[in-house]
Amino acid sequence: MTSVLYPRLLDRAARELHQQYTHSSLEQLQDRAAFTHRSAVFAATGGRRVTEDELQDLRDRIVKAAENAGFPGEGRRADRANFDLEVAQLLHERSGLVAAEASVRSIWAFFALVLLPDVSYWRYPSPPLDRVIGTDITRHVWGRLWWRAHLLTLPQQVEPYRLLDAFGEAAFDQIFARRRSLGGSRALVRALAETWPNIERGGVNDRQLLRDVLKRLLRTSVIVEFEALDEDELRRQVAEAVAETVAVLAEDAPPSGRRHAQND
Repeated sequence: MTSVLYPRLLDRAARELHQQYTHSSLEQLQDRAAFTHRSAVFAATGGRRVTEDELQDLRDRIVKAAENAGFPGEGRRADRANFDLEVAQLLHERSGLVAAEASVRSIWAFFALVLLPDVSYWRYPSPPLDRVIGTDITRHVWGRLWWRAHLLTLPQQVEPYRLLDAFGEAAFDQIFARRRSLGGSRALVRALAETWPNIERGGVNDRQLLRDVLKRLLRTSVIVEFEALDEDELRRQVAEAVAETVAVLAEDAPPSGRRHAQND
């Protein structure tokens, strides 16, 4: 599958725009939204260039989703979380990007600073650089959403995006940051997402539990090719990693309600 090619905003220009936008109002940023930039370039090969009509359509849809979540007002946290899920699906379905192109951080800088500056700085007011430049795509306002959908989509199912809300943002960041170490296995990530909501946690903290489960799966990935396993076997591998983790962490945790003895 060839990709739709998007403009790549050169790093120096991206940093300059971010400095300017940090002091701009959302109304001013709405006026700065554009479909081209003098410091944006396309890859020479690999697909066809996105059209202005396609960029306009993406912008219109994302702005509409933002308005439903309270844009340009502050909105509620729950509405912003729902906005993220809606836009993750929208970007993955309609952008035409493939994984190789979606790994290019300068594309996401173009999205954040040229196509959608107003919505970007609404979603993350006064954002740190990595939220808009793309130095770390796991934290980028738009890049992280495309990748969330890409790793969790179930292409052959009636509801292909039903796993998008299986993890919170912090949990998914842990998974995304380790995706290459896990062999880039989308099947494994999906199996973990299928299993995660129904896990018996035994009182273990979610963040700690996921971190340890991922470590166990990383060790297993040295000897097991996850992509070669069927769905049932993948779920079994995940279930075993979870059960072992819960057992170890629950044993290490101090008993609830225990009080230290006091010396009179």
